[in-house]
Amino acid sequence: MPDPSTLVLVALACLLLAVVPGPAVIYIVTRSTSQGRSAGLMSVMGIHVGTLVHVMAATLGLSAVLVRSGVVFNVVKYAGAAYLVYLG
Repeated sequence: MPDPSTLVLVALACLLLAVVPGPAVIYIVTRSTSQGRSAGLMSVMGIHVGTLVHVMAATLGLSAVLVRSGVVFNVVKYAGAAYLVYLG
């Protein structure tokens, strides 16, 4: 069992990570304040849809395939880059 001082440090680090907003929260707040409530709600929906796709891919084992196959990883990477260029 770890020292009590180590447990306190880990607990404080966890609390700090839970309190500090991540990039998704900052994005939602920024969109909401600059473009209104509907834009903020659309941002929330988009982030949640992206999270669901990510979780579904991880559940289906896509992460393991990407780690083991460099070719598949590069295909996904370049497809994502092409999509970002298309959006731009």
